[in-house]
Amino acid sequence: MSTAQVRVEVCESVESLDTAQWQRVVASAGAPVHYSPTYLRAYQDSPLSPYAAVRYLTAVDAGRIVAVLPCYLDKQGDPYGFLQAVGIPEANGTALLGHNWYCYDTRVPVLATNAEHRDRVLAAMLDALVELGNRDGARATGLVSVAEGDPLLGAARRKGWRVAPIVTRFQLPLQGVATYDDYLSTLGPRTRRTIRQYMRRAADAGVTTSVESPRPDFLRTVCDLTRRTAAKYGSADMYPESAFIDFVMALGDHARVVRVDVPERTLAAAVVLLDGQRLHMWVGGTSDATVHSFSPNYLLWATEIRAAIEAGKQWVEGGRSNRPMKERHGMRPLPLYACIAPE
Repeated sequence: MSTAQVRVEVCESVESLDTAQWQRVVASAGAPVHYSPTYLRAYQDSPLSPYAAVRYLTAVDAGRIVAVLPCYLDKQGDPYGFLQAVGIPEANGTALLGHNWYCYDTRVPVLATNAEHRDRVLAAMLDALVELGNRDGARATGLVSVAEGDPLLGAARRKGWRVAPIVTRFQLPLQGVATYDDYLSTLGPRTRRTIRQYMRRAADAGVTTSVESPRPDFLRTVCDLTRRTAAKYGSADMYPESAFIDFVMALGDHARVVRVDVPERTLAAAVVLLDGQRLHMWVGGTSDATVHSFSPNYLLWATEIRAAIEAGKQWVEGGRSNRPMKERHGMRPLPLYACIAPE
């Protein structure tokens, strides 16, 4: 698989990858944790959503890996219905997609000498993806959750792919934010007042908040709370308990558990993911919308954001959807697109 001297190689296991070169590209391109060999190995071994096959694409130019892309041949390619909503119903069958739906930041990390070189590498990767999709008998082949402004969108359009907005992702910039109080000062007065009021009420009720390394026993609690919350949106099946626990434990230092407790029980808990620049609010849930006259979810968010600030992260990634809550907390919208190859 090649385009003008760029050769695309395909591996079917992390163990077959040159993980040192893969990680060099990921780190140099500033790609998120979802592209790290640790994350890929954890998902390969404990997939939260079963796949038929995995394809790791690497673009090689002048003997060096210059771009990478993990893809999965999913039996149900559109579990959230995002693609069907924009007129791509065939994606609900077997689909070869990059990255996976648990990643809201699909990109092709590229090390390019200039824009022309970058576009040539992206074109080669898209051609290789189409060839693989045809070989694998996928009903749909493409990329999901590509951010607005990514050169990948232009490359897909030049290839005649369908490019459609599907959902919005949210980010909280932390550049120049040294303390949690600094962050609160950026919020609207009503939200700031509510958060501080909830903190006082929580303290009066004996609430404790903490950030800790994952443990299998407590991950069962996190998974239960996550599934309860996801059930409201019809996606509880995206978090099977056994695979969830094994996956998070395999992430090592890339994962932390954030929790909000009263003496008798856990009120809220989440798993956050970490990379060099970001804290990702990945999954979590609460037992009650309101308890002791405060929202456990607000306390959970406060603890996650404080943890990001104290760790010196540049961004908090808030994931997709739930716009009102995220904008109240200062997050900025970033439209995401699906790119699907022509049939």
